[in-house]
Amino acid sequence: MALALVGLSSQAMAAKVSFDYFDDSDWLKEDKGFVRFFVDVLDDNYLVVPKDGIQEVNVYVEDNLVPGDMTIETVKDANEPVAIAILVAAHQSYAYKMEGSASPDILEATKRGYKAFLGNLSDQDWTTVWYYNEEGIKRVQSWGQNQSQAADQLDRIKPGEKGDMQPPGLYNAIKKVVEDVNENSSTLPRRRLVVVMSDGKDRYLENSSLLERRINDIVETATTAGNAKIYALGYTLDLPDPLVNLNTVAQKTGGIYRNVSEVDSEDGIATELEKLSREIKNQYVMTFKPKDFGGSDKPVNFRLEMMTTAGPGKYISANPIKWPAKPFNIMGIIIIVLIVIGSLLGIFLLIKLFKGMAARRANRPVEVEEEEEYVGPYKGKLTCTGGAYAGSEFFLTEDVTTIGAIAGNGIVIQEAGVSKRHAGIKIEDMRFELADFGSTNGTYVNGNKITKQFLRDQDKIRIGECELKFTLK
Repeated sequence: MALALVGLSSQAMAAKVSFDYFDDSDWLKEDKGFVRFFVDVLDDNYLVVPKDGIQEVNVYVEDNLVPGDMTIETVKDANEPVAIAILVAAHQSYAYKMEGSASPDILEATKRGYKAFLGNLSDQDWTTVWYYNEEGIKRVQSWGQNQSQAADQLDRIKPGEKGDMQPPGLYNAIKKVVEDVNENSSTLPRRRLVVVMSDGKDRYLENSSLLERRINDIVETATTAGNAKIYALGYTLDLPDPLVNLNTVAQKTGGIYRNVSEVDSEDGIATELEKLSREIKNQYVMTFKPKDFGGSDKPVNFRLEMMTTAGPGKYISANPIKWPAKPFNIMGIIIIVLIVIGSLLGIFLLIKLFKGMAARRANRPVEVEEEEEYVGPYKGKLTCTGGAYAGSEFFLTEDVTTIGAIAGNGIVIQEAGVSKRHAGIKIEDMRFELADFGSTNGTYVNGNKITKQFLRDQDKIRIGECELKFTLK
């Protein structure tokens, strides 16, 4: 499920808290009853706040403090996998060692750093490797869990031709990688990152309005579909102005940015990349078991507030989050059923008694009129069979029902891969037509991607990571 953040007001010292995922899969299990928050906690220099630096964490639901037990683990200790798309800068103005100078061989140092980076990952983690230069963007390693193979493929990366002075398309390359993360989101772990080290130069750098549109497009694509964060290291031997755009992309996607231009050796460049992988694996999984909160029948707004050695930090959910209510225990359900049956039986006996009395007064038999069968609009139902909404039911009662990730849709599904206005179902002449609204990740019926299709009873629909079964009334 993908969530947006509301930032903190500027303070002298404050922790930067960003959020990857809310997991309620163990909430309704009788022997567990906890939820998990996947959280990044960084200091003012975008360095990970150590575990012993997180001193207190409080959970609020609808502004009410919820008491409970909180356990904090690193992603590595919790054995939570991460998906990382690596984008290597290889344009000739950046990659070549400057002749006659003591400048480092940046491309070779970058390859060495990413090999160490991959060596810190586990065989549970997923990686892919891309590079860009003056000629465009190329992939050298597809998504997989073989980190040593991905490291070997780094040697295939070559700089552009020396004679080609055309600036590279950095932000086109980043968007391409983000789109690839989105396309594969259904098979990747829920924590997804795009890691890039670059000088920030782009062929559209002088066209500020066009560049701004490209950056905003990247941010929207990254945050509304695959929930991909940009982790960027800025390195340049030239003017630092282009690095500002890298910083913007990283912060707006909830990632991190770090300027490492002061590093003046190949070893230093490699060390910065290797250090970044250790930080990624040392982010946090916070497991919370409430004492006085049983969930809610409706999605709720919640927030985390924490005190750290880097100052106070806060995360606020921008949209209501599904935190389902726990069912009654079996004895409670039995008692309620017996009370309802007894009440209905009493009402039935009273009605018969009053009708008998009225019939005797009128000296004629009691006539009981047969209730007419109600004939209303033809209806259908969608039942979630997979994803975070598994077990939820949505009834189709309107002529047109829209489906998407934001409020205002007839059916709101806040899962990874679901666009703001993803699809819609139109009912006409007892036929149900499903139409895709140009969503990023598409709409599927029985495994086939569709634009429009009439639904049949028991059809299986996939929208993002949510799987649904269509049934007629």
